[in-house]
Amino acid sequence: MSSVIRQETAVFLFFTLHGALLTMSYDVLRALRRSARHSLLLLSLEDFLFWMAAGFQTFYLAFRESDGAIRGYAVVGMLLGSVLYHVTLSPVIVKLLSALFRCFAGAWRMMRRPCRVLRKFVQKNCKNCKKRIEIARKKVYNDKDKYAS
Repeated sequence: MSSVIRQETAVFLFFTLHGALLTMSYDVLRALRRSARHSLLLLSLEDFLFWMAAGFQTFYLAFRESDGAIRGYAVVGMLLGSVLYHVTLSPVIVKLLSALFRCFAGAWRMMRRPCRVLRKFVQKNCKNCKKRIEIARKKVYNDKDKYAS
């Protein structure tokens, strides 16, 4: 097998992996959207940022692997990798990630109440400390004036 064919096969497989990884990273967004409500603005912003990053990654990969030329087999490789991942692993990954994100959200909700109580306690004590420091500072300042005259 010639070295050119080996190199093109490697590029095809690399783009296949790239397509699968892009779809997997979009599944992370899908899982986040399933576990928490998103406004339309946030959904649009997430999609915009994802597709900008995906476009730059794909451009960089095409530029690095094939000197910027868009090869048909590279596009087919990306589509193949994306479809294969979406059909096989995607449903399982989305369910697992959604459950994991819901778990984290539940743990965060459980910790919010104690954190609020602790924060209020610290704020109250800091205010008391500030008052005590100010009183002590004024007392020292007034004592200096008393002895200076």
